Amino acid sequence: MISLRVLLVALTLCASTALATVHRYHVAVDPALARVAVEARVSGPASLRARDGRASDVSDLATCDGQPLATQGDRIVLPEGIDCVRYRYPLGDERAERSNAMRRPAVARGTVVSSPGQWLWLPVLGAGDRVRVNVALPEGKSASVPWRPGGDGAYELGASPRSSRAVAVFGSFRQHDVDLPGTRLRVALLDGPDQPLSSPATEAKILSWVQAAAMDVAGVSGAFPNPSPQVIVQPSPGSPWGGSRSPVPFGYVIRDGGETVRFFVDPESSLEEFLGDWTATHEFSHLLLPYVRSREKWISEGFASYYQNVLLARRGVYTEQEAWQRLHRSFRQAAEIDDPPTLRDLDSRPFWEVRMLIYWGGAALALLADAELRGAGNGLSLDEVLGRLRACCLPSERAWGGRELFARL
Repeated sequence: MISLRVLLVALTLCASTALATVHRYHVAVDPALARVAVEARVSGPASLRARDGRASDVSDLATCDGQPLATQGDRIVLPEGIDCVRYRYPLGDERAERSNAMRRPAVARGTVVSSPGQWLWLPVLGAGDRVRVNVALPEGKSASVPWRPGGDGAYELGASPRSSRAVAVFGSFRQHDVDLPGTRLRVALLDGPDQPLSSPATEAKILSWVQAAAMDVAGVSGAFPNPSPQVIVQPSPGSPWGGSRSPVPFGYVIRDGGETVRFFVDPESSLEEFLGDWTATHEFSHLLLPYVRSREKWISEGFASYYQNVLLARRGVYTEQEAWQRLHRSFRQAAEIDDPPTLRDLDSRPFWEVRMLIYWGGAALALLADAELRGAGNGLSLDEVLGRLRACCLPSERAWGGRELFARL
């Protein structure tokens, strides 16, 4: 006889499955990498929108049985009784966007870097809703997208914090899977116009560096905090801060449709220089926390700054004394800032003016928490707490507030 408890669990699972909404998309990339043809099959009445898309760029819009449609304002509105539409949209190349040359450097011909936020027109996604996307590519071409892979060109995405614009790469480039405890990193190596990353020697040192930095973070709780993140590595046009040559001048995390870590590198740097650089460990450490809204970036930047020093010391890149000296020097520089703003006033001051406070105020808090936990004599540490956070809440599909995060911690 089935017990009442088993029956209730089964009914709960059936109810949650019934409530889950699944939308199905087919995206075909044309051979010239100039546009995509999209078929959207949605569940229930829907209005489709793309965060960065322009209605004027939508072409050949029609129902799947051939009835022509027109956009309505900035949306594609499905007529009553219609659950399937088709359209075409140009693949916007990042090289055409001049607003931030550091984040949008040119890549080699035959590869296009675009944002699904332009061409993937979606309904409003609720908690638990899913979009399943099948990507069809021209022969010999590859795709790197932030969505969770399902095999045979199929992916799944749900709601996300949308902290920045997602990145999709199509064309001729090299991809590698790097397996670590708790994750498979999907690493895309993009050649620059004059700086290839695809030579065997360059690929080997970059993959070794990415693996070492990700292992740093996996060691915090025994597993990496995301089971299948997208990682993009490409040559850098230079450091946004100028100064001396760095093996990794810049990197950042994107949480839009999934989690992506993007790095810009100097391919001429040696493996030793890559392994001694803190950028990758810092960026991967961001994934130890859910996305915290941007006006409270001191939390995420602070914890990542603390862990970049702790983890490089654990790996032996820094001696114990050097790690303490680095922390102390940064804390002192932040403390010497004249007229420091309060948290309420942070948005009224230029980011670069308060950068040291944003990074090292949060790092000081992480150090205090770790020291107090370790001193309590019950075997806890900040590592242990973040491990529990990973088990319950990561990766998260929404933005968190600072008070909510600290209450959970």
